[in-house]
Formats: sequence, structure tokens, C-alpha cells
Amino acid sequence: MEYKNFIVIEKSFSDKDMTITHYISTVTPDRFGDIVNPFGMDADNFRKNPIVLFGHSHNARSNVIGKNIALFPDDFGVKAITKFADTPAGKDLYILNREGYLNAWSIGFIPKKTKTQSTTINNQPGTYNIIDEWELLEYSSVAIPANPDALNLMMKEIKSPEIVEEISKGIINVEIEGIKDRIDRLESKLAGKFKDIIKLINKK
Repeated sequence: MEYKNFIVIEKSFSDKDMTITHYISTVTPDRFGDIVNPFGMDADNFRKNPIVLFGHSHNARSNVIGKNIALFPDDFGVKAITKFADTPAGKDLYILNREGYLNAWSIGFIPKKTKTQSTTINNQPGTYNIIDEWELLEYSSVAIPANPDALNLMMKEIKSPEIVEEISKGIINVEIEGIKDRIDRLESKLAGKFKDIIKLINKK
């Protein structure tokens, strides 16, 4: 199984039914240059047991947070209607998504047909791996918080300890990635300065 994470911007909600209409994947290339073709989705097996998870975890019953109502492939991606369960975990995740604290979804899938193609996307030429055919196994709300500081405050209201634990891991991972990015930028700057120093020494 492979996983692809997607940050969701376009979404709508129904508090009465506790449902969200949102994209679970898009045609935007990820950091590895992969593009998931929405029209290549095979969801036949998924529809037989259309559960929605949190963090792709099958280990805890509380991580089953709802079920899928419908899937709509379009030119932008795969749109889904997710109905959250009437459980502490389901209610917590519905609120966190509705309020914008969590905006990321991830698909678990099996690639069936992939090709490499050179093309231009958003005026940026490149070579991309296009996953033309794939089987959807499940999709999950994942703990990539849009605003870790705000989410830390919101977590006081969360009822499910499993959700608190998973989101805390997500916040830590985001902070670690931020530190890594800052270190990488610093290393790049230092490397540039080091090269300048070597040039000055060689001139002498």
C-alpha cells in the first residue's frame, strides 16, 4: 500500500448530518513529482466497506471516525462526502476539520499502472510520475495541523484520548520538519559563505 497526503482548501459542511464534502486527492504534483489520475480510481472494493479512518490506523476502534457516502472523480481530483460517526472521536474530528484546524487528508492505495511523462504544469516544465490506474483501499483524516499553536488550545476540548495522542504526534512532526527546513536553509547559507571564503583565499 502507498499513501499520498493532500491539503484540502475547498470543502463544505452540514452540521445537521455531520458530513463534509471535500477532496481526498488532487491532480497537484506532490514533492516526489507524482500525480494521481482521479479518473483512474478503482473504488469497487472500497465501496463494500467504506470506512474512514484517522491517521490510517486500524489498531484502535476509535480511529474509525466515519464512513464515505459518495465519491466523485473530476478534473481537479477525487471529491468525497464523509459522514462522521456519532462517537467522541468522530465528533472531535468533524469539529477540527470544520473549524480549519485539520485540513489534510490521505489516501491509502495500490498503484496499478504508472507512467513517466514530461509536461508543463502551472508554467513549470518537468518530468512527472503519473499514476494512471490505482485501487483505493481507504482514506484518512491525518494530523498535519494548519496552525499547531491554535490547535494546542483547541485540544483541551477534545474528548477522545486517542485523537489527542495522534494529533500531538502530528504537531511534533510538523515542528520537526520546520526545524529541518531552517537547518537546511542555514546549511545552504553557510555553504555559500564558505565558497566565497575559499575564492578569497585562492585569489591571495
